[in-house]
Amino acid sequence: MKKQFILLGLGSALVLSGCGGGGGSSGTTTGAGAGAPVATPVSTLSSVTTANATQVAASAYASSVALSDSSAPVNGLLTGVSIDGARAGAVAPVLSLVRKVYPRTTPLLTGVVMTEACTGGGTMTVDANLRNQQTISNGDTLKITANNCVEDGVVINGSMSIAMSNITGDIVNSYNWSATLDTTFSNFTARSGNETAGIGGDMKIAMAQTSMSNSTINVSGKSLQLVEQRNGLTLGTYTLSNYTMNETVNGAAVSSAASFSIAGNSSGLGQFSYTVKNLQPFVSIGMGNPSSGSLIVNGASSSVTLTSASTSSVRLEYSAKGDGVITQISNLSWAELLAAL
Repeated sequence: MKKQFILLGLGSALVLSGCGGGGGSSGTTTGAGAGAPVATPVSTLSSVTTANATQVAASAYASSVALSDSSAPVNGLLTGVSIDGARAGAVAPVLSLVRKVYPRTTPLLTGVVMTEACTGGGTMTVDANLRNQQTISNGDTLKITANNCVEDGVVINGSMSIAMSNITGDIVNSYNWSATLDTTFSNFTARSGNETAGIGGDMKIAMAQTSMSNSTINVSGKSLQLVEQRNGLTLGTYTLSNYTMNETVNGAAVSSAASFSIAGNSSGLGQFSYTVKNLQPFVSIGMGNPSSGSLIVNGASSSVTLTSASTSSVRLEYSAKGDGVITQISNLSWAELLAAL
């Protein structure tokens, strides 16, 4: 069963290191799980310039994909983007952990921590309060801690806590259900190949599925901290604040729109802070590039708008004053845009 639909794909947030520009200061917070501080959003936005507009637009699109790519399996989290051939995600593997809790023959007892073997090696411990051992119910709470747990080829460490509500239907055994999962990540990491995603913060996932290939998902949160590592080296730290994402999956067709603030610090690029919002939802077929849709990235008295002209080309409109007056237009292929990351 394609239960990857249940939780948000975050792997493509790793490409945010392409986000350019300085012009802001930031504090730090901890807890993203990869051993590095995470930049906190600031009121001073970074500048979008003619020199970095393509990078900024590409990174904004990549981060919107990170919030919208809920239906992709672990091996396809990056739409059109590959980092050294690896695709490291965090939330699709989370679903694998959740599904291992239900159904059960050995009861999970409240206040008793139980240890489970993971499919590909390692273990996970479960501290749960379940109304029904066989299916997910309103009021269920889970705390899952992974210790080198391998699921779907992804190595998972750290913990997450989930509270279940608004449950209708049978999530485990059917394709007709709805649910809200209030999730908190703590020192959570997922490694695929030489890429590691570290995640901390909160995420509310409200989802309804009416068939194997038809669903809606609404994701929101106050703060989600991300750390990008490659071969053990920290390449960037990011915080998404006041974020929302709405997605509809209808067969192979996917429509998604996101809104968020992002601040961070990446190696060689310094600190940055932008706001991102879809003006029109991105519409795509499967894992292909969107055929339509647009988003705007607002910086310090400047902006760049990315519009999908087709599945093969995009248009970038740069506004030097951020007032809607276009001062530069660039037409690129999707491949050229994503190469800027």
